[in-house]
Amino acid sequence: MSYDGAMNSQSGPAAQSTSVGELEASVLTALWEGGELATPEVFNHVGRPKGLAYTTILTVLQRLHRKGLVSRRGEGKAHIYSAALSREHFSERRGEFLAGAMIGLGSAGLSAFLAEARRLDPEFMDRLRTQLRDSGT
Repeated sequence: MSYDGAMNSQSGPAAQSTSVGELEASVLTALWEGGELATPEVFNHVGRPKGLAYTTILTVLQRLHRKGLVSRRGEGKAHIYSAALSREHFSERRGEFLAGAMIGLGSAGLSAFLAEARRLDPEFMDRLRTQLRDSGT
């Protein structure tokens, strides 16, 4: 099988991962804002301003594809990437994941989270209280 065929035959996992690092998040943001982008375009949006190598951006795109977070299609010798989820849907999925993680932290972890959230963004705590009250929780 050719390189291009092998690269395009990878379909990614059945369930999308929402675990992303800072650089992966920057690449996703570029795709959400730019739509379909080839690797050089993503590099110009993300890699060049950060002083990163082109191959670093290529690796990040491939990793996001394996995680099911970006779609990829071949166009000639290039690959065109796009976000597989809207920003809103990704945020919903991430929230679901984080809720499960918070439950696993237990009371001490929840208390630490709330204290840090209050310190970082007091308005967030107000919104959280409002949503909890409005949801009947």
